[in-house]
Amino acid sequence: MTRVSYTVPANWTAGSDPTGAGKGKNPNDPNMLTTGAYGNAFELMINRQVNGDGTATDTLTYKSYIGETNGTFTATEETGSGGDPKSAYQALLVAMQANRELDASTTAQLKGAFGELQTKSQDGTSDAAVTHGGLLVRAGGPVSFNRISAYENTFVTSLIGDLTTRLQHDSTS
Repeated sequence: MTRVSYTVPANWTAGSDPTGAGKGKNPNDPNMLTTGAYGNAFELMINRQVNGDGTATDTLTYKSYIGETNGTFTATEETGSGGDPKSAYQALLVAMQANRELDASTTAQLKGAFGELQTKSQDGTSDAAVTHGGLLVRAGGPVSFNRISAYENTFVTSLIGDLTTRLQHDSTS
């Protein structure tokens, strides 16, 4: 499980600007940093591994990015494994619920994507991915934040790159 969230703090205080008229007006304010990626996109992938004893293990990987124009974002990656696609899906849901990553919207999103993925992967017999949403990524890619760790910055950058690449691939195929 990896989930990184960052909320851009307000760049004014009630005492200095009680009207709030100056909020968001200073582009040099450090609180106006952005990830450079805006939008909402997710990917659900299935990977089948045949074990030495001839049995198969299916692994579902879910990646999601939600980025707002003010720099607030949430990036999530979670996996679930099982002996078939349905048990891998159940394991994914359990893991996401245990890590507080599952809400009604995500559940509906996963349910629809899993149905598509079963068809695309021929019920797990081949590796496949389903991607939905859209991201606008600024030239040069995401910026790093001082308030999250180097690992978290690398994770967010990688996840945005993976989703952008998949979305571009899916739009041309």
